[in-house]
Amino acid sequence: MSEERFIRILSDSATHAEKENFYQELEKNSDLREAFLNYKTIYTISVCQNNGKLPVSDSSFEEFWNKLKPVKSFTSFQLWFRYAAIFVMALSLGFLVQYLIAGKKEIPVYTHQIEYTSEKGAVSIVHLEDGSAVWLSSGSKIIITSKSTGEMTAQLNGEAYFDMVPNPRRNFVLDLGYFKVKDIGTKFDVRAYHDEKGISASLVDGKIEFSKGEEQPILSILPGEYMQFDKQSNHMVVSPQDPSIATAWKEGKFVFIHKTLAEICHELESWYNVEIIITNKALANTRYTSVIKRTTTVKLVMKMLSLTDNINYKITDRKEAKDIVYIF
Repeated sequence: MSEERFIRILSDSATHAEKENFYQELEKNSDLREAFLNYKTIYTISVCQNNGKLPVSDSSFEEFWNKLKPVKSFTSFQLWFRYAAIFVMALSLGFLVQYLIAGKKEIPVYTHQIEYTSEKGAVSIVHLEDGSAVWLSSGSKIIITSKSTGEMTAQLNGEAYFDMVPNPRRNFVLDLGYFKVKDIGTKFDVRAYHDEKGISASLVDGKIEFSKGEEQPILSILPGEYMQFDKQSNHMVVSPQDPSIATAWKEGKFVFIHKTLAEICHELESWYNVEIIITNKALANTRYTSVIKRTTTVKLVMKMLSLTDNINYKITDRKEAKDIVYIF
């Protein structure tokens, strides 16, 4: 049954749906992939013996396959002689085989792309096929592209926590535009909102590398380290930080460590889906340190802030638009 499928794929007589299903199965089944690659090699040689005319007929290929397929009753010397003959034949036709493989008979790469989003005020979890998981913070979006070659890339707008299972057959890269983050069996958090001035990454376990384009890695960080990137200056800074601070959102908490009121309000806007206007510009630069549960309402958060400092606020409820919070 496998030989019939191989012939249909290699002779380009399979339908688009058959090809798609076949390459999906090929990606998951290493034994089938090895058998197919061996079969493809022999198929290519048979095409060469057929004076390079494409496509080769199923009957001529089957005849050639039967000539090369070993029989259990062969002695070791006979097997060695037969495989040696195949090797010499392949070597003598190397250039032509390489041409054919690089041409129309190249195995197509199957690509699969999915977009995931998390609504305002919610945390979503994306489970990947190999057991890895990605948590998406409020209002975040990630696009994951998978290829049959084992390459997996992602584009992120928002904040995400990655728990990646070590997998030598998969190459996972997070493309943030300014640079790329390569996973090496890790747990890490990345904050990369398009409308923010910086990008940050915190490593919980394992290792991640930062690179630009296809260049060699320019930086790698260790567990317990925190990387901050300034988009304007194109500068990276690495400092020690408890990873639980960066990943507190996954546990349902706001953790503000020496944050300005403007920065705090930006996070509150994203989570509660409100608009916050600070009329006092000097107040916007006041810094705070606090831990607040995300289940708390925006009204209670404002009340807590007003008790810790001289902050006045007013909330305007709107039915068909975001509520507005005025801080003065």
